[in-house]
Amino acid sequence: APPPAPPPAPPPAPPPEGKKLEEMSAQEQDQLTIEQMNSILSDVSTEAMVGEKVGVAELTAEYASNPMNFGVGIAALDRKYAAMRRVRKDGNCFYRGFLYRYVEHLCDNNDDELRRVRRVVDEAKDKLYAVGYEASAMDMFWEMLAELLDEVPKMTAEQLHLKMNDDKGVSNHVVWFCRALSATQIKLNADRFAPFIMDECGVADVDAFCRTEVEPVNHECEQVQIIALTEFLQVPVAIEYLDASGEPSCIVFPDGATPVVTLLYRPGHYDILYEKKK
Repeated sequence: APPPAPPPAPPPAPPPEGKKLEEMSAQEQDQLTIEQMNSILSDVSTEAMVGEKVGVAELTAEYASNPMNFGVGIAALDRKYAAMRRVRKDGNCFYRGFLYRYVEHLCDNNDDELRRVRRVVDEAKDKLYAVGYEASAMDMFWEMLAELLDEVPKMTAEQLHLKMNDDKGVSNHVVWFCRALSATQIKLNADRFAPFIMDECGVADVDAFCRTEVEPVNHECEQVQIIALTEFLQVPVAIEYLDASGEPSCIVFPDGATPVVTLLYRPGHYDILYEKKK
């Protein structure tokens, strides 16, 4: 039989009784997101947030009973990449995989890049406030990401792995904060993102899109969010798309950049890829 589907994401926390979501203030919406986060954190999962490195060929077993032919694409990826890490299938896989691999990259003595992104994060507060996020809701998430980056110079790969797999630590909070950064970039550039949102949702309402498609915990990530997050942090990402059509296709965001992070997308899910050393 095919591998079992991941458990469904818990439903969003309901708005306060008697209030519709669109009638809530920004502060009430932020509080609702925090309540969602707490609900997710209380849901114990046996699946690692980020797994150990394994060979890409291990994917073959997952598709052994699948009538569609993923084997050609898996073999091509196995020739190109040294390893992969599986990421928990909870709807946060893009943000979690992206952040894990990027911080792992920073831990590899990339001091100039660490200083650069630390400045970006320092400047993020004012941008978050400018688009309507409340300091009382955002400061905790901001501090957790800032502290994670400040620990990088003394952090080993093993310590990072433990930290990003700690359900009760900063991992879920910094992963959600990536959602807030993505939403902020979209809101700050509403005119530019509106056509993408129209294509995806049929309505060019940027605030509604962020409220329903970007901010909710466990909501899957689409290309609009990927573009926004990589722009905000100025961290290019390559995504290998695996399907049953044969050789995978690779897209880099932004186009033409040299990727710092490489992820694997297969229907409904992202994992981390590691290129072979040249």
